This record gives sequence, C-alpha cells and structure tokens, in this order.
Amino acid sequence: MSLLDDAQEEVKPDMTPMIDVVFLMIIFFICIDFKVLESKLPAYLPKDRGSHGSLLQPQEQLAVKVFVESEGTKNYPDGVSPGAISDDTKRPFRFVLSGHRVRWEIGPKPFSSLEQAKAELARVAADPGSQIPDKAKGGRKLLGCVIEAYAGTYYEDVVKTADACKEAGFTEIHFGSGGGPKK
Repeated sequence: MSLLDDAQEEVKPDMTPMIDVVFLMIIFFICIDFKVLESKLPAYLPKDRGSHGSLLQPQEQLAVKVFVESEGTKNYPDGVSPGAISDDTKRPFRFVLSGHRVRWEIGPKPFSSLEQAKAELARVAADPGSQIPDKAKGGRKLLGCVIEAYAGTYYEDVVKTADACKEAGFTEIHFGSGGGPKK
C-alpha cells in the first residue's frame, strides 16, 4: 500500500453517539408530555387535613397494659418436637402453654387475674367521670381505651383483654406498643 491509497480512504464519522443523544431526547420529550397530560386529568383525592394551623387536642384514654409475669413452657403433643410441621395442615404444630401468667395495669392499678381486670374495667366504664365530650355527635361518650401489650405477651392475652374491654362497654379500643423492657 502506498501513501496515496491511505489518503484516498474515505473518512466516515461515527453516528452512534448522535443516535444515542437523539433517542435520549425522544424519551425525555415523551416523558414530559405524559407529565403534562397527567396534570390535566381530574383526580378526586381526599382533602388534606394535616396542614391546618390549628393544633389537635390530645384525647383522654384509659391505658390498659398487659405484662407477662411468667412465660410458661410450651407443651407439644406426644412425639412432636418444637418447630415440627404437620403433614395435614402444613403448619407448625400447636402447643399448650403451662404456667403462663399475665398481669394487667388498668390506669395505675395492677391486677393479677382477668376477672379482677374485668371488674375494674366495668367500674371505670360505669363511672360518670369516665365520660368525655363527644365532638362528632355532641353530648358525652365513654372515653376510649388503649391496650398496650408488652414483650412476651401472646395474641391470646391481647384478645382476652380486648374482649374484656368490649364486655365492659368500651367501644373505642385502640392498640399501642408496649415499648420498653419487660416489667
């Protein structure tokens, strides 16, 4: 090859970067058009109430705390080891707790049995001092209660407590975290 052959070779520009830029611009303008279209569509969203300048007053609630006195031992059916899966249900085998004890604190008062806690809940519900203003309907209503289950409590403990609150007449039952260490 001679120098003339190299000089006569045609120089072609690389079009790949230009094509990439054109595709990016197409994608950009398509996205912009959809954003404009979205802003023109009607949307029926709830009104925002959290940005008002007025402060919400805290609601008075009865604290019902559930603590574990004794965790108890898990008794499985004969021949079943903990964590074993049932062939019929494809779930872990159920266990029965023995020695599991719970205590309640309703307001500042401690109770060691569910019957005592039920009696205290009924007493509080019947007390006229437990009535608070009802802003929605006017008049007065029974204050709400919040059940705070602490570490180690089982679902059954919380359900029994919620049933006792409902049985006593509480209609607003809330659930809170019993944050913090075991007591």
